[in-house]
Amino acid sequence: MTHCDLDVLKHQFPIVKLFIYHLIYARIVRESYRTSQIQNEFWSLTSDAHLLRAVNYWCMVFGKDNEATHWKCLVKKSKDDVRAFREGLFRETGLDEDGWRDYWTGITTFRDKYAAHRELEPFTDPVPDFDNTLLVAHYYDWWVRNIVAPPGIWEEPPLKQFTQSLQQSTIPLINKLLVETKKMAVMAVEP
Repeated sequence: MTHCDLDVLKHQFPIVKLFIYHLIYARIVRESYRTSQIQNEFWSLTSDAHLLRAVNYWCMVFGKDNEATHWKCLVKKSKDDVRAFREGLFRETGLDEDGWRDYWTGITTFRDKYAAHRELEPFTDPVPDFDNTLLVAHYYDWWVRNIVAPPGIWEEPPLKQFTQSLQQSTIPLINKLLVETKKMAVMAVEP
């Protein structure tokens, strides 16, 4: 077991969990809104806001090394631990080093040039696919629980299980709210 900085962990882990909340909410709201076929800017903006928040949280831990909450800070940037984490990350995502660098650049560019900052020139790149960001978060959770942190400190289930539970509880809620939104839109146009 590797030694980890528990002070970093107590800040870092909740950020990864917040990333999952916002990514799952963004995905569920976007898909449910799309299939509901209603037109309501609240739902469109809500989905976008969750995605922007998700990418910001993800980059706090997996973005640039100078973040105080970057994953490397957990193991004090130990070369062996960093190498081992990256090897596991490549296995989890199915990406090689070049593929990972390209993917990471796409996510961090989206964050830097659209989600957290804006430039005068419009951001025209496509919104990146976030499937691998979720795999990274789940791998990080496994790595922290099994390799880095001392055993017995976890009071909650693994993040992969949390993600599934969050999806199951959020889908019916969002669908119900969209049905109510549709009813309100109909009532607003009736004389």
